[in-house]
Amino acid sequence: MQLKRSTFKYIEAEVYNLHETLKEIELTESELLDPYEEEPDDPTIVKGANSVRIPGDPTGKTATLLVEHKTLQRMKQVSGAIKKVYAGLIPEKQEVIKIYYWDKPGELTWDGVAKETDTSRRTAIRWRKHFIYEIAKELGER
Repeated sequence: MQLKRSTFKYIEAEVYNLHETLKEIELTESELLDPYEEEPDDPTIVKGANSVRIPGDPTGKTATLLVEHKTLQRMKQVSGAIKKVYAGLIPEKQEVIKIYYWDKPGELTWDGVAKETDTSRRTAIRWRKHFIYEIAKELGER
């Protein structure tokens, strides 16, 4: 079964942006875990010993927020699939992917990647295609 061109490009864009996605996951989780971190005290609200307090379950609320945050879950799913597939590659394939997508994104042609990794251009392209297809399979896209 073939992968749609748009799906291939989407997954490839996610691979390019993996490190940014990981930073975004960390930021989103920290915002959800401590939503009041940057909220200033409101001087109009007076809290005292006799104030009415509603008992709550802040840990449960936080857990629910983390589980129900769809964007966060999708970012984790995609980044997890990329990391899992990358970890399963042999070192030579990892080097091709690392150079093309993360170390020198947009700087090298496939000829340049092949030269740096001591492989043929065709082999490097085939490894990249296989990498993207495996991620698609992991995500249930094919």
